[in-house]
Amino acid sequence: MFGFFFFFLLSSFVLFTTAIPQDPRNRDRDARVEDYLNDRFQTLSDLESLDEILNAVQTQQSQLRTQLQSAETRAEKARTAVSEHSHSLLIQAQLFQQNQDDIDLRLRATTSSDTAKDAAAKFEASMEKLHRLDVAKGYVSLILRAHELSDEARKGIQKDPKLALVPYNKLQRLSKELKSRHEEMEDAAVHLVDYVEKTTGLLWDEMKSCLAEQLGEVLSKISWPTVSADASNVPEFGKAFEKLLVLQEPGIEAGLGDNPLLPMEVLAKPLELRFRYHFEGDRQTNRIDKPEWFLAHLSSLVTTYTPFLLSVIQPLLASSANPRIAQRDAVNEFITALLPVLRRKIHHLLPQILDQAQLLSHFIHEMIKFDAELREVFGYMPYGCTDGEWKGVTHEVLVIEGGFVGWIKVEKEFALSRYHNILDAEDAWVIDYESVEPKETKPTKSAIRLRDLLETVTERYRPLTSFTQRLRFLIDIQISILDQYHDRLHSSVEAFKMLSSSIARAVQGTSKEEVQSLTGIGGLKRLCKVYGSTMFMENCMRDWGEDIFFLELWEELQERARKAQQNNANQNLAGTMNVQEVANFTSNAVTSGEEDGALFDETAGSYKALRITTESMIIDLLTGSIKEELRGYSKITLWSSVTSDPSAPSTISPEMVQPAAATNSFLSFLFKTVAPPVFKRIYCKFAAGIQAYLWDNILMRNQFSLAGGKQFTTDVGELWNVSGRYIEDPEASMKRVKAACVLLTLEDGQEEGKIGLKEVVQRVFEDNERARGILEELGLVECVNTSEVRGVLQRRVEAWA
Repeated sequence: MFGFFFFFLLSSFVLFTTAIPQDPRNRDRDARVEDYLNDRFQTLSDLESLDEILNAVQTQQSQLRTQLQSAETRAEKARTAVSEHSHSLLIQAQLFQQNQDDIDLRLRATTSSDTAKDAAAKFEASMEKLHRLDVAKGYVSLILRAHELSDEARKGIQKDPKLALVPYNKLQRLSKELKSRHEEMEDAAVHLVDYVEKTTGLLWDEMKSCLAEQLGEVLSKISWPTVSADASNVPEFGKAFEKLLVLQEPGIEAGLGDNPLLPMEVLAKPLELRFRYHFEGDRQTNRIDKPEWFLAHLSSLVTTYTPFLLSVIQPLLASSANPRIAQRDAVNEFITALLPVLRRKIHHLLPQILDQAQLLSHFIHEMIKFDAELREVFGYMPYGCTDGEWKGVTHEVLVIEGGFVGWIKVEKEFALSRYHNILDAEDAWVIDYESVEPKETKPTKSAIRLRDLLETVTERYRPLTSFTQRLRFLIDIQISILDQYHDRLHSSVEAFKMLSSSIARAVQGTSKEEVQSLTGIGGLKRLCKVYGSTMFMENCMRDWGEDIFFLELWEELQERARKAQQNNANQNLAGTMNVQEVANFTSNAVTSGEEDGALFDETAGSYKALRITTESMIIDLLTGSIKEELRGYSKITLWSSVTSDPSAPSTISPEMVQPAAATNSFLSFLFKTVAPPVFKRIYCKFAAGIQAYLWDNILMRNQFSLAGGKQFTTDVGELWNVSGRYIEDPEASMKRVKAACVLLTLEDGQEEGKIGLKEVVQRVFEDNERARGILEELGLVECVNTSEVRGVLQRRVEAWA
């Protein structure tokens, strides 16, 4: 019943709303209501949930009403807070304006200005003046402080240097702090910093001068610098000496170990005056061409005063409570005090001789000897330097004073001049049989002299401590000259090749002398000159590579190269040369990192290649010459018709006389010119060539009777007899020919137990196994093979008769 009533009511409402015109917004709202109802109540059964929907709607309406009340409460509180904040800001603005007006009024009243802007400008000017006054006050206070410390130090120095060092150290710290702040403030107090620094320096000079004067007075009492000076009865000497040491202690503690000790400077002062009198004035002893004079003078000073230094000065140093002083050597410290005198002399002398090659070279060599004397005779090593760190005064001349470029230029010009003189000498290419051991390959006199020149260059730069300077000498001078000498030898070999090939083609216009220099003994001598010189220089470089000096240089080069490659492969290693360029001059092991290697690898390798080429040409010349001599012998064709009288002594064929004589001539010259291993190697290849010629042109082209075979054996035996004068067992290098001689001289009907020709032929041609058996019985199995034996036996007339 209720459902029906609700449906009726809803239908009436719908009809009513559609019948009466409405506002568009209401129409939209009603449309949504209609959509909602249509969605919720699609059937009559949906009306059963009407109560639940009404309860839910009422609950939601209650929640919305609660939220609306809460929002209205918060909005009211926000409006109240905004109103209160606006009121507070208004009050603060009013107070600020009142304060501003009050400040402007007071500022105008104070500065008697009409406007606040003018008043502010006047006030800022006053504040600037006050600031400047404050800075000036601080400036003056610092100056006064510096003066107070200076006066305190001057008073203390008369009593005890330790007392003077306290204010002096304070003044020094003050100077450092001022300088540091001055740099932070972008150079804001230039004059003050400069003044305090000068004050500190002047104070130090005054204190040092005061104590030095005291020590000088004591030295005059002991008759210094006479050799008879004796301080044993003058106790003031030790006290005055120690005062200067105490004054220097702060500098020593700061690590200024390379500076001379102050008391040693006082000792050296009169000696300095004497040095300047003799070597810096108009005296005859002051000569730019005699640097050895003033260097010898300094050396003699050290020698003269060493007893005094050891007996008097060394105990004073050893008794010091400061270990940095107690560990010092009196002689070393005396030398350190004398070196400034030498440096000043060098500084004035070097500009006068830089453009005079001979004087510069002489001066550098004298300096090198002087450094060596200091190290070796006096054991000099400045305090604080470990063994090997002191590079010597020569290093200062070459690097600091810039003398190295001029010096190496002079040395290179001198070395090149000597090199050209060596090559231009009349006997430059004469083989020297006396300068080497009897069993060594003989070089030319130019090679001997070149070795001496290069070793002289080594001795000139051996004392240098700079790696770069040593490497520059090696590459720019020594390797450069070795390359030039190699080019000279190589060009000689190339000319020999060209002319020889031309002669082989019967070149027109070749003089008799030129032909003789390219063939026979003349050609052999020419090649041996190159060969001996090449081998000699190659061996020299191998020996130099094992010298301790070059070994150390090589190890340092490898170490530097490894570091350079890790950082930058293009980094300069010596002068303007990078790692690869240095490797091109020295050894590829520099870049490859191989352990085996030496400084002269590249150069020695080029000499080795030239030596191998020359040796091959020597063998070709020997073989070619003897083959030419054997040409007439090869034309003999009557070997099968030769007969012999068993009672007549065997003689060589006339055609073999000249080949044997030529062989003797060649081998005789080679035997005394090259080393035994080289001679044996050349002979073996030469004999192999002659053997091939005899085999191909005589044995394989002719038929032989027994008498012909014996004659051939006699002729070849003559070659072996000649060769036997210079080498043992010459037949061993011609085994095939030797075997052929045995086969050609086999007879039939020989004594019992001997193998006859017929038997040999039968077994050789029967099968390979029996052939090898008979060769073993004849002792020829290692000389020839089966096919070669058959070829020879086919040439025996009697074998097939």
